[in-house]
Amino acid sequence: MRTLMRRLAATGALVLGLSLVAACGGDGEEPAGPAGSGAFPVTITHKLGTTTIKAEPKRIVALGEIDQDTLLALGVQPVGMAELTGVQDDGLAPWSAPKLSGEKPKLLKAGESGFNLEEIAALRPDLILAGGDFYIDKEYDKLAKLAPTTAYQTGPAEDSWQTVARQVAKAVGKEAEGERLVADVEAKINSVKTAHPALTGKEFAFTSVFPSGNIGVMKSADDVSVKMLSQFGMVLPEKLQSLPGEGFAAELSMEKVGVLDVDVLLSHYNDDPATQRKFEDNKLFSGMDVVKRGSYVPLDLKSFWPLRTPTPLAVPYVVDQVVPKIAQAAEKAG
Repeated sequence: MRTLMRRLAATGALVLGLSLVAACGGDGEEPAGPAGSGAFPVTITHKLGTTTIKAEPKRIVALGEIDQDTLLALGVQPVGMAELTGVQDDGLAPWSAPKLSGEKPKLLKAGESGFNLEEIAALRPDLILAGGDFYIDKEYDKLAKLAPTTAYQTGPAEDSWQTVARQVAKAVGKEAEGERLVADVEAKINSVKTAHPALTGKEFAFTSVFPSGNIGVMKSADDVSVKMLSQFGMVLPEKLQSLPGEGFAAELSMEKVGVLDVDVLLSHYNDDPATQRKFEDNKLFSGMDVVKRGSYVPLDLKSFWPLRTPTPLAVPYVVDQVVPKIAQAAEKAG
């Protein structure tokens, strides 16, 4: 299980609410889709070293959400990828599953210290994509002995989805296609202001409620979720940006919930109905104007997760499936 406070301390993520669980998948000789026909060898320099890919990869393992979604968006099928539990029953995300064809990739498990090396080795990879892997700083040396392995440019889970996407595209010989992909997704983001003008200028709070009843609140303009909501035209209010703490998020007790009385409140409960009911029934919460007028949006994992982890497939899903709900809440704010 990727724990909440671990990710909070590292990147300011509110809550992951998911584990990466092993599942049986195909172990055929080739992936279902081709890599690029770009010139090889390809050399990628990253924070942990230099990776050289001598020939077009055929058996690719992707260990980060952005890595695997970029691969799928480019039409390349991995032989192994991380499983996402709690979103849908097949261990895949609803934005990723439609891009898979042929035999299902091996779905890999990540524990507190990273992925199972033996599971990865059994797939006989000729490329391991790990630019978005939160654990790669601990795994890199061992993985690099199995196959050429990529890693982050800045820090674990700190690179933008654009940075990781471009790295993946280069690794599989599809740099031009990767640039088009990034441009298309950015255009999708830019379309929101026109499609949903009610979002422009609305102050928001993006939170996750812990089982203890305390509330994780995003407070940094540099957080990936905050950046995306800001690109939609929304505003992170100064009163949240100035909350105590040096990280991306602050933790509040219920007594401080009034600071969340903004134009639009987005909250996730780790898909825990008991915690959600307890929170929503509290008079301090239900008495806020944002709740009474209907500008409060409870987010299930299908809505929360792609906001927390933008990828070339997750972002269009957010725009099409999640933004309309947020826009309706914003309209009620006047």
